[in-house]
Amino acid sequence: MKNILFVSVAFPPKSDPECLQTAKYFHHLQKHKDLKIDVVTSAIPTLYMPYDKHLEVYAEGLNQLVSVKLRENRYINYLRNRLGLESFVFPDVKHSFHKQFRKVIKRLRQKPDLIYSRADPKSSIIMAYKLCQYFKVPWILHMSDPWADCPLQCMTGRNYKKHDDWERKCFEAANLISLTSIPTIEFYKKKYPELSDKFIFYPNVYENSNYDKNISKYSKNDNKKFRIVYTGGLAGSRSPEYFLEPLKQLINDKPALAESMEVIFAGDVDAKNRAVFQNYSLPCVNWIGKISFKEALELQQSANYLLLIDSPIKDVSKSMFFPSKLLDYMVARKRILAITTKGSAAYEVMQDLKGDVCSYNETEEIKNSIIRTYDAFQKGDNNYLANDKPPEKYEASWNADRLYNQIVELLNE
Repeated sequence: MKNILFVSVAFPPKSDPECLQTAKYFHHLQKHKDLKIDVVTSAIPTLYMPYDKHLEVYAEGLNQLVSVKLRENRYINYLRNRLGLESFVFPDVKHSFHKQFRKVIKRLRQKPDLIYSRADPKSSIIMAYKLCQYFKVPWILHMSDPWADCPLQCMTGRNYKKHDDWERKCFEAANLISLTSIPTIEFYKKKYPELSDKFIFYPNVYENSNYDKNISKYSKNDNKKFRIVYTGGLAGSRSPEYFLEPLKQLINDKPALAESMEVIFAGDVDAKNRAVFQNYSLPCVNWIGKISFKEALELQQSANYLLLIDSPIKDVSKSMFFPSKLLDYMVARKRILAITTKGSAAYEVMQDLKGDVCSYNETEEIKNSIIRTYDAFQKGDNNYLANDKPPEKYEASWNADRLYNQIVELLNE
C-alpha cells in the first residue's frame, strides 16, 4: 500500500475552478486501491470557495482528512486590495494555511511515501514544500497558473523577488512539476533550462462518465430562442464588454434579434464588470449571479452557443492560462465562441474543437461569428451547432491514470 499525501486548499466539496479540477483528479486517482490517500486542505467554510453539496461525492475515498481553519476576513482583504497592500500577505490571502504546517504534521497518523500538491492558491505549494522538507519524500508539484511571472499580477521589485525566490526554491525541491498548458511548459523551460526534465503536461480535465447516457440530451434543442451561455467569473480586465459591444452593434442594425435570442451570464462578477452590464443594459442579456456546478452544467447543456472570454494578455508568451470552463464546454458538445489572444493556451485548445476564435478587438469577426451561428440555429443545422466528442487527452480518468503511473514510477526509483 502506497501512502500519498494530497495537499490543496482547493478541495471538494468546496467549489471554485481549481476545486473542480482537484475534485476530478482526486476522484479518479483514489480508484486505484493500492493507494491510501490522506488529504490536507482548509476547513469549511473557506472564503471565496462556497460549499457545494453536489461535490461531496468527489471527496469520498480518502483515508484521513486534515482540515486547517484559515484566518481570513473578506473586509480586510477588500481594504488591503484598495490600499494596494497585497504584497503584505505571502504568497496570497490563504497564507494562514502554510503557516500551520506543524499542526498538520502532528495530526497526520502516518508518514507519506509521496506528496502531491495542487495550486492555486500558491499557499498550497508552500505547505507542501514545508511538509516535503520535514518528511524527506518525493513531491509532485502541480501549478495551474504561473507564479512570479503571472501576467495578471505584474509583480515588481522586492515583491517579485520574494515570489521568484520561493518559486525557484519549490521547483528545485520538487521531483516533478506538472503544468496545465504547453505554453506554460515552454515558458518555464526557458526560465529554468536546468530543470527542463521536471516539467510535465497535466491539463485541466473533463469527465465523460455520462457521455453515452446523455448524448441525446446534449444534442437536443428545445429552445425557441437562440441561447448564448457564459459560465464563470468576470473580474478585472476579463470583461463582458468584449462580447457586449459587438452584440449591441448587431442589435442596433437588426433590432428583431433582441426578440429571438437570449444571452445568459452565470458566475461571480466584480463591481467593475457589474457596471459594464448596467452600462449596456441589453434586453436580451441576463446576468444571474453565481450558481452551483450542477446548475452550470445544466445551463451549458441548454445553450446553442457557448461563450468563453479569456484574460486579455498582449504578450502571447505569457498568455498561458487554460480556462477550466473549456473542459465543461467540451462535455456539453456545443459550438464555442472563444475571445482570446491568438496563440494563447485557450487558442491552442480551441484548435481541437469546433468553434470560432476571435481576438478582443475583432469586433466585426465576433459579430459575423454570432450571425453565422444564429443562422445555423434558424435553419436547424445541428452539424454546425454541435461539437465533436472531446479529445481523450483532456479526460479525467485517463489523466488520473497517467498520474498514478507517475507516482508508482517515482516510488520505485
